[in-house]
Amino acid sequence: MKESLDTLAKRVKFMRNKKGLTQAQLGKLIGADPSVIGNLERRNGKSSSYTEALATALGVNLSWLISGSGDSHTEVSSADVSVQSGKSDYVIVGGKTDFSLVEIPYKDLQASCGGGVINLEYPEQKGVIAFTVEFLRENDLPIDGKGLLLMHACGDSMGYTIPHGTLMLVNTNEREYENFISNKIYVFNADGESICKRAFKNLDGTVTLVSDNADKNRYPDQIVNKNTFDDFSMDARVRYTFNKQ
Repeated sequence: MKESLDTLAKRVKFMRNKKGLTQAQLGKLIGADPSVIGNLERRNGKSSSYTEALATALGVNLSWLISGSGDSHTEVSSADVSVQSGKSDYVIVGGKTDFSLVEIPYKDLQASCGGGVINLEYPEQKGVIAFTVEFLRENDLPIDGKGLLLMHACGDSMGYTIPHGTLMLVNTNEREYENFISNKIYVFNADGESICKRAFKNLDGTVTLVSDNADKNRYPDQIVNKNTFDDFSMDARVRYTFNKQ
């Protein structure tokens, strides 16, 4: 007798078992405590605040997971990848996957590795780059793609770390002054101009912005404090670069 999948909990459990995932593994995929999955399934829940993330992690159609109607299967086959990769505005990063692809907008945005660059208020979308859930998870990024953005670096102040023209994957969720990580690279907005620098926290509460280029006559270190961030804000953390070889 075919199992009735008349609740969200049953559909989640069915797909979880089909993919051979434990409750703990699925919880990790969606960035939640394992008890979230256990409670959902045990109580036969009909809704969850993690539904969208669950659909992504399980590789199923969101509308099917919510309602139980329509086609559940959205797995990406190797044939799908080859067809999609042939599109001029569609690139896939991360290889073969058993989950839904996560599309990240690729817009006409730049962050200057130099003196700063002014971007348009409404930049043109140049295309879409799709990432696998596995790639995002391995790089500790949100598997639903929320807050992620692709932009280019221009200039040479970041030396060999981020050469001119490098495509960067940035996370706009990591933009809080109090929580930024020392010795990581961030995109900042300085009086309307976008710049890319490595940031270091100092004991006195100030932050030193450093260019990886060794020529400090051209690219000297800059020190800012929390008050400076009224006009000098943190926009995103650079999480991955597609350096040209």
